[in-house]
Amino acid sequence: MAAIDFAAPCRFRILEPRFMVLRALALAALVMAPVQAQAADYLIKLRGITVGTLSVKARAGGSGFDYETRFRTTGVAGAVRNVRFVMRSLGAMAGHLPVPRAYGEQMNTGARESAASIKFSADDGRWDPNTALVFAFSDRPRAAGCTIKRTLYDGERTNDLSLAEVRRSGAALSCAGSMTRVAGYTAEQMAKRPHHNLSVDYVLAGDTYRFTGARVQTDYGSVTITPR
Repeated sequence: MAAIDFAAPCRFRILEPRFMVLRALALAALVMAPVQAQAADYLIKLRGITVGTLSVKARAGGSGFDYETRFRTTGVAGAVRNVRFVMRSLGAMAGHLPVPRAYGEQMNTGARESAASIKFSADDGRWDPNTALVFAFSDRPRAAGCTIKRTLYDGERTNDLSLAEVRRSGAALSCAGSMTRVAGYTAEQMAKRPHHNLSVDYVLAGDTYRFTGARVQTDYGSVTITPR
């Protein structure tokens, strides 16, 4: 796929239902955590069956951040259709929190390709889904915790994310919450499942909590994301 053009006009597309499902699976775990630099791969499973992999590259410092996520179908899902997408987020840092300024995505459903990009003002306050996704997989200081309330926007859909710490036991930290649909969905989608419950787990290593897995309940069953 070519590089994402953040200068291009905002263009969003209607996704095929099957592709919307795969994209949703890739965005299942969404919380914040501080990032310095990392590159890692993750497995996405639906009802225990691997349906795709995520590759994440994250760089952040005093001047800003650059997060890139690549998804592709594998296993049975890959045999049915070769779906790929790339998401990239750029922005500034306010302490350990990101302030997104630009978000872009490129999609290849196996049948057609599309691209889109949006920009955020400095005082917008919303996160794009990729910013939240990368932070979910990132190390966090012991004192940071995982409580968060944030509005997510991808140019089409708006969701409210809410997470809170539910347990610290030994070295384990568990967080739970939900993603609530706000706008950009059909009436049928809003009526069928207005929100999705999710949980994220970390384990303490020294003075840092590290991501060990996430789970979300969807219309199609339980989805898990784990380090590869």
